[in-house]
Amino acid sequence: MQKRLSNRARILACLLLSAASLSAHAVDYSLSGYGTVGYAQSDQENAYQRFIDKNGSFKRDTVLGAQLSAQFDPQWSATLQAKLAPAADSDQDVKATLSWAFLSYRPTDDWLFRAGKLRIPFYLNSENADVGTTFTPARLPIEVYSTAATVDFVGASFAKTWLLKERELILDGYWGKANDASWRFYARDPNGPPVQLTPDGQPGEFFAKLNTESGGLRLSLNQGGNTFLAGIHRAVTTPRDSPNLGPSTYVLGPDVGIGDYYLPAADALKITTTTAHLGASIDLGHGFRTTGEYVRRKNAESTLAPDSKGFYLTLQKDLGNWTPYLTYARLTTKNRGLYQAVNSAQPPPSPFNAYQRAIADTFVVYDQHSWALGTSYALDNKNKIKAEWSVVQTGVASSFVDASPGGESGDRHINVFSLSYSFTF
Repeated sequence: MQKRLSNRARILACLLLSAASLSAHAVDYSLSGYGTVGYAQSDQENAYQRFIDKNGSFKRDTVLGAQLSAQFDPQWSATLQAKLAPAADSDQDVKATLSWAFLSYRPTDDWLFRAGKLRIPFYLNSENADVGTTFTPARLPIEVYSTAATVDFVGASFAKTWLLKERELILDGYWGKANDASWRFYARDPNGPPVQLTPDGQPGEFFAKLNTESGGLRLSLNQGGNTFLAGIHRAVTTPRDSPNLGPSTYVLGPDVGIGDYYLPAADALKITTTTAHLGASIDLGHGFRTTGEYVRRKNAESTLAPDSKGFYLTLQKDLGNWTPYLTYARLTTKNRGLYQAVNSAQPPPSPFNAYQRAIADTFVVYDQHSWALGTSYALDNKNKIKAEWSVVQTGVASSFVDASPGGESGDRHINVFSLSYSFTF
């Protein structure tokens, strides 16, 4: 189990603690925590979302976190939040990481400035995505909540609030860098030179380590229990440990044509992503609420990366402590035709077929939709039990599914059963 924090995270933590010790005023401290113990099992041998398969797993949804807040005076404060969860760059490790480590300055009631390690103001549940007691579904729809170029960043943000009678309008802006991001890929077949995907040449997961610089704006409106938001974000992603983002660029050589598609040799040297986002949570009355989000992600300079459209829509009904819900979600990427052209080869033993299939495994491609039927039961305002049955259907392919050797991730029908307990303290 790996529990070491990064050097950058340790430096941020030291700075925040130093600021607290140097404060000339009495400091008010508060400690809180959260966690989810979640079990998920599918009816398939192949893993879905890294950990969910026929054997069942606690790794997909289980997380434990704690937060320390320090209020120096009415204007200055600091926040540290750490969590223990499966590593983003390994399917075997569990890591302790700093989710938040920032200083806050509020000169007036309508302005807020932050600096340090922050969560990107993106989705409806961006800041509370790890706190299962704050939302109804057992799992936030991956068709939307996987589309941000990075979730956390080190940099600065601001929030400006306008109170308009019974309405609250908030403009969030941010800029920063994330030097610990990664993309996960999966090699279906045995591999080796000239396309060496995994270190031992065996089927399995492999990761591209990335640096991301991003910035954006989000405008949200709160009125009478309803929330509406719209955002625009821009991210530039470059490789952290090599001159290429994906293994495919090592072996493509000069410009390569496959069928009707054209792959430039420097295809993955840099990816610029512009993302537009819309979201709403609306009280329909009589205990009904509908929540939905739409994300349009557009890439420049790369045909391999996921230029995509994703959305979900949830309808839920409060029945005392019970809240049943139904969710439909969909995610598709523009590169499905290119993937099909590259992936059209039959499985090995042909060396050329093995070459093409290995190249296909370096694509981030999604074509899937899902239905989720579930319920949550609130023991009180700090404890919640959730159960869910979801059905996933993949089309051409889905990078959320680990295909077996010689197999495909497309045309799959997956049933997933989830049970979880979430708490805060």
